[in-house]
This record gives sequence, structure tokens and C-alpha cells, in this order.
Amino acid sequence: MRPSSSYWIRAGGSNNGFTRVPVISFSSAGTSSDKDNDEEDDDDPKARWFVPRAERGTRGVFTLESNFGEKRVFRFDRSCPTRELNFTPDVWQKHKSPYRKIRHSMNIFSSSPFQRLMFPDLALVSGISVGLSYYNYCIAAPGAELSIGMGSFAGITTAIGMLAGFRLNASYGRYEECRIFWGETNNTIRDLSQQTMMYMRDEDQRSRMLKLCKAYPVVLNFHLNAKGGHHNIRRTEEGGAINMIGDSPLHLQNEEEKKKKKVHSFEDRIHAEFKAELADIYLDNRHIEDFERICKIKYSGANTPIEVLTQMRETIAGCIDHGVDAILVRAMDEQCQRLCGVFGASERVLRTALPTGFTRHASRMMFIWSNLLPFALYPAVGPFGTMPAALIGAYALLGIEDIGVQLEEPFDILPLRQYSDGMFDAIGQIERNYQPYTPPSALITDATAINANPTGKTA
Repeated sequence: MRPSSSYWIRAGGSNNGFTRVPVISFSSAGTSSDKDNDEEDDDDPKARWFVPRAERGTRGVFTLESNFGEKRVFRFDRSCPTRELNFTPDVWQKHKSPYRKIRHSMNIFSSSPFQRLMFPDLALVSGISVGLSYYNYCIAAPGAELSIGMGSFAGITTAIGMLAGFRLNASYGRYEECRIFWGETNNTIRDLSQQTMMYMRDEDQRSRMLKLCKAYPVVLNFHLNAKGGHHNIRRTEEGGAINMIGDSPLHLQNEEEKKKKKVHSFEDRIHAEFKAELADIYLDNRHIEDFERICKIKYSGANTPIEVLTQMRETIAGCIDHGVDAILVRAMDEQCQRLCGVFGASERVLRTALPTGFTRHASRMMFIWSNLLPFALYPAVGPFGTMPAALIGAYALLGIEDIGVQLEEPFDILPLRQYSDGMFDAIGQIERNYQPYTPPSALITDATAINANPTGKTA
């Protein structure tokens, strides 16, 4: 069924830079008019990665890869970081297995740190090691080999190791902080949903508020992560603007189709995914004006979480006219304050990196140290052991620094879409199962009163 309203999208030649286009259709089959509309909108960006929530029990939301029994989010490029989903008891058991070191050693070549460091870092260390070994073994006269004293280099290695450790600790602090932010958001959304069912007397207000509670983690996800958690969407390919595999001109059959096929920008494809996630909340065609407002803010590049919080507070303020006590209204507004505070703290982490001077200095020192490492190892291990020893040493220390770089942007690592789905399910459970409790004593009192005056007449 297709929602009957429309959403806002940026387009040239329209008023204020926006125009209305039909809302996404979720049905696989429809009327002939629906099909005609689909053909007319064929050039509009479509949501390719979105899975409707009604189908998520049978269809996987995430594309996973398995390495020796360890499942992670699929990495389509060697530069992608490692992304884990929420841990379950089974995953914890495997994580703590006494055989974990063997398993981790077997998949080292497919690990994110190794693939990210493979080129240029490890390739450069390997080239320097081979060149140094060849020169010292085949060209240099005895006693004239190029090398660095191991004793003096050991002090530098200690300082570099401390620098890498400090870099990792600082990044992990940001990662832990952001995970706490999403935990606080989860708790607040649950509290606000329960208070909505408890205090709001008007059914339409309750329905609107619960939808906004479901929409908030979705818009927050897309605000904090450029891809909205759809990590496998590629940003650029041919011409700087492509769709994912299967929707790119590179995969069309002939030049004639390439000319007919419209190529959408990265932003347009992300907007399509955002619209699909949000429209799935408004499938009942109620409160479509909220959907339109949020989409308009998103496509204008403004702050969508603030817009959702504003709509929440509009709904809460309207409760006063429907007999809700001001104290209860204030209690619900305090939950919005909590959400706003956590959101502001998340933006602080998103927009503020570790001091760039420190990051660049650490990067320079790591680069210099790793390329000098073969010169320090050559006197100890000889020409045939220099390259493997240098590669192991460089990988060990550069890997720590690289993991720190990945963790510095926590919202690109954390499974934000899984967190959003968890909040959606919790709100749905609260909405379905909430029932006001009537104590048995009240039922007995009512029954006694009826028996005492069965006719209901007053004296």
C-alpha cells in the first residue's frame, strides 16, 4: 500500500529549491495506477538496502561475512574498519574460547588492521628491508654495512610504543563515551514511551508521540553517520557519482541503456534510504505532516534530531488542553531534555577529533620508526631475517595506532542501526502490552456497591 501523501526533496527550478514527489511504496504488487506511478518515478532514487521491519524476521538487515566462525559486518573494501553487532551469549562464548588465539592467527590476513596496513605501510617496510639486505650482503664492503645500534633504537621504540598506547586509549575513551550515549538514549526513549502510555489521554496524541519516539533513533543514526549505518553503500566510482553494484551504469548491458539510466548522487541515495526507514513508521497514513516536516529538514541539510524533539515537545505541550496535569507534562518534558543533552554530547564527539597536532605527530613518528626498523634489526637477524622481523615489528605497533584511528570515529564503528531497531521493538512492545492495572480491592468495592443498591436508585 502506498501512503497517500508526499515528501520533500531538493530539486532545481522549484519554489525554495524543493518540490514534492510521491512517498515510497512498500508493496510488491499494486494497482495499475501504482505501477504507472512506479514507471514515472523510475528515475527517482530508490532505497536499495532498506528492509521493511515487517520482513526483518525472515530477511537479514545486515550483510555478514564469516572468517573461521567469526561473523562480522561485511567489509567491501580493505580500508573499511571492523564492525561488530551486539554480542549474544553464543558470541561471548566464542569470544572467550581458549582456542581464540589460534583462530585469530589463522584469519590475520583477512583482518582489518592487516589489510589497511598492507599498502603502503608494510609494503614500504618490506621494500626497505629487501633493499637494505641486498646492499649490505652483496654490495657493501665488510664493516661498511648500513645499520643502527640496537641499544639506541630500543629507547626510541619504547617512546613510540607509549605514544601508540596513549593514542589507542584516547580513542577508546571516545568509543566508550558514545556507547554510553546510545545506552542513555535507549533508556530515555523507553521511559518516554511508557510515560506516554501512562499520562496521555488522547489516543491521537499517544499515537503521534510513539511514532516520534520510533523516528528519533532513526534520524539520530542518519545525523551521526553519513551512510545511516548502510556501510556497504559506495560513495564514488565512475564520474564521482554512482549507485551500488547492480544499479550503476558500469553494470548495464549496453551503451543505449547507459544513456537512459539516471545516475544518482551519494546524497540522493542516502536520502532514499532515510525516507524508507522513516516511512516505515508512518504506514498507517496518520500524522503524515510530521513525516513531511522531518523529510524537508533532512533534505535541506538542517538538523533532523532537533526537528523530532521539537515535534515531541509540541505534542507534550498539547496534553495540557486534554486534561493532563502540568506535573506529568513536566516529567515527560524532562525526558526530552535528557535526549537533547545526550544528542548535544554526541555532536561534540562527532565534530571534535583528537587534537590534530598530536595525531599528525604520532603518524609521522610511526612512519619514521617503521622505516628505520630494518636498519636496527639487520645486525641482529642478518640479511635473511631482516624483512620478516621488520614486518612483524611494524605490524604489531602500527596495528595499535591504526585501531586507535578507527575508534576515533565511534559512530562509524558502533552498530547504530541495530540500536535503532532495538528501540523500535521496545516501543512496539510497550504500545501493545500496556494495560492500566485495577487492584482487586477496587473490583470488590465496586461489586459490594452494586449488590447494596442493585437498582442504582438514590435516596
